[in-house]
Amino acid sequence: MITLYPKKEFKFPIIADCINPDVFQNKKPEEIARLSIWEGNKQKKLADLFNIEEAKTENPSGNEVIIIKGDAGKVRRIGACMKGGEIAIYGNVGMHLGEEMKDGKITVHGNASGWAGSMMKGGTIEIHGNAGDYLGAPYRGCREGMHGGKIVVYGNV
Repeated sequence: MITLYPKKEFKFPIIADCINPDVFQNKKPEEIARLSIWEGNKQKKLADLFNIEEAKTENPSGNEVIIIKGDAGKVRRIGACMKGGEIAIYGNVGMHLGEEMKDGKITVHGNASGWAGSMMKGGTIEIHGNAGDYLGAPYRGCREGMHGGKIVVYGNV
């Protein structure tokens, strides 16, 4: 299990599609720290923007678990194309959460910005707050949006 803590309040959008259980699977914290993300137009390492902690807990399912604690409201594409594992976010999360997700589970204990679950094919997203516009929607020009999986919102949509 890996826990990420934002080091600061982000002023620019962060493109972080590497925050994904499939990417973290079988990687050491040092390798995870070197993964590339974008802050605005600057490429950075994950460790430049997040503190990374590894918990030595047994996970009987064998699935990778990622926990994000803190405001990730500007962090986009978390869990994009996810094929398994779990992500738990304790705070708000940015756009394109779980986009094109195929399996696994994402739980948000806060609000999710627009396009959460867009083009989703499987898995589950639970939002214990409000969801932004275009929840599960197709992208402009696509005929079909979400066609599998489940999105549950406990707040407003």
